[in-house]
Formats: sequence, C-alpha cells, structure tokens
Amino acid sequence: MDEQQILKQLNTIKDIPTLPTIVYELNQHLENPETSIATVCETIERDQAMALRILKLVNSAFYGFKSKVSDIKNAVVLLGFNAVRNAIVSVSVIKALPKNALFQDFEMDAFWKHSLAVAVTSKNIAQKANGESPDNCFVGGLLHDVGKVIMAQYFRDLFVKVWTYMQQECLSFYEAEQHELPIDHARIGAYLAQRWALPQGLIDAIRWHQDFQPEIPNAKFVMNIYLANILVNSYDENPDCEIDMAALHPKAVKFLMEQMEDIGDWYYGLTDEIEAAYSLFLDPEF
Repeated sequence: MDEQQILKQLNTIKDIPTLPTIVYELNQHLENPETSIATVCETIERDQAMALRILKLVNSAFYGFKSKVSDIKNAVVLLGFNAVRNAIVSVSVIKALPKNALFQDFEMDAFWKHSLAVAVTSKNIAQKANGESPDNCFVGGLLHDVGKVIMAQYFRDLFVKVWTYMQQECLSFYEAEQHELPIDHARIGAYLAQRWALPQGLIDAIRWHQDFQPEIPNAKFVMNIYLANILVNSYDENPDCEIDMAALHPKAVKFLMEQMEDIGDWYYGLTDEIEAAYSLFLDPEF
C-alpha cells in the first residue's frame, strides 16, 4: 500500500477512537471571543464525569494551587479557557485510546509516560524560552505520537514490520519507518487529529514533530514539540549522553545554544513535575 491507500483505509475504519461531544462544543465556543465563563461552565457541567476530572486536575499536585477548588467556575477562572480546553482534550484522548498493550513491548503505560514527559518538557520550554502558550505546548507534546497507537491498532502488519526492523537494526521507530513504510506515524497521527477537528497548530505539531523545518506552518510551536521529544529521548535513554546537535535542524541548535543553557541540569529539574503528571493522568480512577 502507498500513503494514500493507507489514509483511505484509515478513513473507512468505523471504530476508530472518537472524542466526546464536549471537546467539539468547547472548540466552537472558544473560537468566539464573546464566549462567557457561564457558557464554558455550563458546557463542562453537562458532562459530569469530565467536570469531576477538571476539579481533580485543578486540585492536584500537578497544578499546585494552595486553596481547594470546589466548583467549575473557580476552576475555569484559575486555569483559563485555553488551559481548560487543553486539559479536556488531553484527558479525552487518554480515555479514548486502548488501555492494554497492542504489541509485545509496545506497552500503553510506557507510551503515555513518554508522551507526558514530552508534554511537561514542551510546556517548560515555552515558559523558559520561546513564548508559545505553555498549555498548548503541553497538549501538543502529549499527542505527538498518537499515530503510533493507531498504526499498532489498525495496521498491525505495518507496525510489526517497523518494530521488528527497529529492533534488528537498533534504530529509532521513526528511522525504521523511513526504511520500511511509505508513511510514518506522524502523518497518521495528523490525519487522526484532523478527524478530531483539533486546532491546526496541534495538527501541525503532530505532523512535523519528527521533521522540523522553519518554513512549515506554526513553525515556532512545532519546534517546541520537536525539541522536547528529542530531549526526552536523549536523556531518558542515557542520562549521561550528549544531544547529537548534528542531527538537529540548525535553527533548533541555535535556539538551544542561545536560550537553553545547562540543558541537562534543566531537564532533570523537571522530574517532580513529570512524576506529578504521571500520577494524575495515569491514575485509573482519573
């Protein structure tokens, strides 16, 4: 199959994960600058399970607010519209995707731990250096690899082919895809994000997180996810390693050199926040 055939087949799958109505409703509301807090709160409160998750989120160690928040209005005021929407998207995607391993060593728990580490790292890059929305960067980091799950679930033969070659040749998943397939997980993930009607910036981040180029749409935002993914992969696989600057786009290297001094120490300083994200988002009762 070529890329178009794979995407065409993806489009015909009837049981592909979907997001709850609240995600689409909030996206519509937040496109309107006149939307009120009352409208956002009413939308959330119609989904009682999601309302409880938002309250648990805002009262968690991940956010670290000192006073307990007991109602949705206060949660929305504290977090802001954009953070609430992104939290709901994040929770909805985690809940929508399979819980169990889809193939041998491809464990969903490990998948989400990597994704959450990239999410927290991306959020902190935004806060420290590049001026993008930290909340947007968090959800972009969380969703960057979603195409891997879809490939493992619905294109098992392709996934097995890539996984086997990856292990045989000691390559990254993306490198193995380039050798074995006419498509990669980033393209599949972006296609799914389009079906979910996610904001274009998130679609672009998913699509280009492996192959950053300055001329792509939303390049500054995408570079954030691209760098976060590289940092997590580099330091988690070998805590003493150096980032291979030669493998990065020159613009990303320039950004790291100018804005992110002592990058290793900075990254390891995120450990507590990453652990808090694990504890919250991977809690079976969340």
